[in-house]
Amino acid sequence: MKPFKSIDEQVNILTSRGLIVDDEQRAKDYLLTQNYYNIINGYGCFFPRTNNTFSNNTHLSEITDLYTIEFDLKRALFQAIIHAETHLKAIVSHRFSEAYSNMQYAYLDINCYAPNRKIEAVSTISKLSQIILKHSKRKGTSIFHYINQHQDVPLWVLINYLDFGDLRYFILNLGKSLQSTIAKDLYTFIHCYVNPITDPLTPEALISFIATINDIRNVCAHTNRLIDFKCKNACKFWSHLHPRYNITPSDRQDTVYSVFLILQCFISEREYAALHNKVLKLFRRLNNKLISISINDIYKKLGFPIDWHINTHKIKTR
Repeated sequence: MKPFKSIDEQVNILTSRGLIVDDEQRAKDYLLTQNYYNIINGYGCFFPRTNNTFSNNTHLSEITDLYTIEFDLKRALFQAIIHAETHLKAIVSHRFSEAYSNMQYAYLDINCYAPNRKIEAVSTISKLSQIILKHSKRKGTSIFHYINQHQDVPLWVLINYLDFGDLRYFILNLGKSLQSTIAKDLYTFIHCYVNPITDPLTPEALISFIATINDIRNVCAHTNRLIDFKCKNACKFWSHLHPRYNITPSDRQDTVYSVFLILQCFISEREYAALHNKVLKLFRRLNNKLISISINDIYKKLGFPIDWHINTHKIKTR
């Protein structure tokens, strides 16, 4: 059993391991309100060490600044993903309801899903049924209202109760025609960056984009470490987006940077500019905080290009 360590002992351990602590009292106050394991073990690993001893004059403030700035990065990404989720839910519910306008509870009908994904669709149908059942007896909810007043719960009502993962699998189980229509509707956002669009965003690319966004969303929502994270599945190459960033079909797109780029396809020009400019500001701040390592060491872990903060400019919106 590992023995308990007081705050004073924690600071002594850090200094004995070669970490420079500029203000001991400030360090003690910080460690009292932050988890030593999460900060030091979680982010100290990105700084140079030899035989478990920090080297190259690493400062405790570098580790804490990296943690704080990464926290702000996750918050910025999460906000952008919430915007993407809102837009995607509106498009999906509209197009599905349009396709099955004469059917009540069409989303509970196995025949409204892709013929080759009926087994997978059973899970989605079950989840949607559970959501309706859960809220059908809760007065004040929109589901309760629609069941009692209209004997139906339209998808544009139900979809607000789905999390991003539920939405992802719902889209995944739809037929190709509906998926293509949803992808085409996203051109509302994409045309701000690429126009004209001659190479359609395929359903396969759309699904891969949503899957990687979902992976990053989960990291941000649960405050897990974003640096060095790799998505389970990679984004598919899209000729209208990736070549603009010198990305080739052979480059694997499963990093934070990959999702940062594809969010252009899901949010407005103003929303993406806010994300872009916030991230640029954070990285320029981080660059000024690091002493023992280069910001390019962090870029490699996130998938960003070398010297991104130098070679990238702020986006101005109309």
